[in-house]
Amino acid sequence: MTNGLGIQIQKRDGSSVPLDINKIHFVVEEACEGLSGVSSSQIEMNANIQFYDNMSTEEIQEILVKSANDLITLENPNYQFVAARLLLYPIYKESFGQYNPIPLIDVIKRNIDRGVYDSNILEKYTEEELSTLNKYIKHKRDENFTYAGLRQVVDKYLVQDRSSGDIYESPQMMYMMIAATLFAEYPIHLRMQYVRRYYDATSLFKINIPTPVMAGVRTPLRQFASCVLVDSDDTLNSIFSSDMAIGRYTAQRAGIGINAGRVRAVNSKIRGGEVAHTGVVPFLKKFEATVRCCTQNGVRVDQLLHTFLFGTTRLKTSLY
Repeated sequence: MTNGLGIQIQKRDGSSVPLDINKIHFVVEEACEGLSGVSSSQIEMNANIQFYDNMSTEEIQEILVKSANDLITLENPNYQFVAARLLLYPIYKESFGQYNPIPLIDVIKRNIDRGVYDSNILEKYTEEELSTLNKYIKHKRDENFTYAGLRQVVDKYLVQDRSSGDIYESPQMMYMMIAATLFAEYPIHLRMQYVRRYYDATSLFKINIPTPVMAGVRTPLRQFASCVLVDSDDTLNSIFSSDMAIGRYTAQRAGIGINAGRVRAVNSKIRGGEVAHTGVVPFLKKFEATVRCCTQNGVRVDQLLHTFLFGTTRLKTSLY
């Protein structure tokens, strides 16, 4: 590593500051704190960062995360937690504008202004209740993520601008907002304890939440369901209506089950034999194409489950 003499580093806000090697040492050492079998020096040496003028802080952080991830082995599994902690730095910087968390109500108001949070949340909860919920949040629990787990949360579930990659919330804020939204209609004298218990259960990984709920329940989509079954009849009107329903449900991040068991087999008679049926396969391909068009560039792609029912035979196929 260079001593940083004369090298300027570009921060997230576009400003430039002199390279501070000691700050990098501090960040890596803090990520290793309390973990056995890991070495901050090894991570820095493995990173082999070649600094240059106007290098971005994001690039430095990505290199350090990759370095820690590359050191994960069966003999040294704790590097997966180091990599996750290093990944938390840019998440906090982007979602809070600083490393230290800001109040929940500030995150809510910012994200409502951005159009990514449901504004209804401010109508359901008072500022006093939101202040209480903020006290329930345990940001330290983010350190329980492995790198693979946190990477999936970042890529799929955190509310963000998916065209630019800007992240608008942290994992713990996500869990609290999901809980607050799900129990918003509960009796006022009961809901706070339900929110807290649900938040604890999810943030401590005691229960898992379906993808649509994780990604959409606190957003204007208000997605509460996970999977739906579309039941298609053997008529063109029903088939095309089913195709439209598949597209709309997929756009709402729901998993799709398709019952196409009533569609006739290939060469079956239509209108007394005037024409022959093309069979179910072309229609299944049409349904698949609709799903691909509406998967929102990765939010739900590998979570989609296509279930085709042919009489008594049930075939589950992941098309991706």
